[in-house]
Amino acid sequence: MANDETESQRELEWQLRVSPRARYAKLLIRPYGGLEVVIPPRFPRAEIPFLVAKHADWARHQLDKQARLRQSIRLPQHLNLAFDNSSTPVRYANQSLAFNFDLFSDLSPQHIVIEGNSQQEQIRELRGWIRRRAREFFPPMLRRVSQQTGLEFNRVTIRSQKTRWGSCSSRGHISLNDQLLFLPAPTVEYLMIHELCHTRHLNHSRDFWRLVESRCPDYRNHEKLLSRSRDLVPEWFLMDLYS
Repeated sequence: MANDETESQRELEWQLRVSPRARYAKLLIRPYGGLEVVIPPRFPRAEIPFLVAKHADWARHQLDKQARLRQSIRLPQHLNLAFDNSSTPVRYANQSLAFNFDLFSDLSPQHIVIEGNSQQEQIRELRGWIRRRAREFFPPMLRRVSQQTGLEFNRVTIRSQKTRWGSCSSRGHISLNDQLLFLPAPTVEYLMIHELCHTRHLNHSRDFWRLVESRCPDYRNHEKLLSRSRDLVPEWFLMDLYS
């Protein structure tokens, strides 16, 4: 991409993305996309090779790390959800990319068929199944919790995020992470109460926590569980997940 690079730089292939939301230039490592250079629209293109060269050792280390991680990832034979204590068998059309097991003849009618031809495609199909289940479970549950607590919201969306379990906007728009399916239902219900309380207080003030406690007296236990629940999300789910 850059013809004037030195030999060491040429070893690093990278893709450029111009983002209006970017405030400064940065390097990102995509699990299946390699090295990506993200720049604001006005960033001087001539400086990109120097930026890559400056962080070349870091980039190589991270790329090697991602390569090892891709090789170590094992896709699930069953999708186990703590939310409803379910375990759904998974069948892969391309067995060589996942577990090679001889259980296909014994699969129940309720199973998941994954047809992707690459690990990346298979993971996206698995995440898509999780997303559909979350959209099936969470909106009616949130409406029920809203009615029980007397805390109203405008609409709900289901997303996949790495850092947030949920959020609430000033307009009463609640966003829920589909990975909540890997958590117990009582804690998911608490998370919904937490976000509904933000429709009254868009902060974590004393008034906010008083409202939370009035709707969920044991909220502290759920907060502790949420703080360490990232370990409950399977490693394969987080591969290639950026948001």
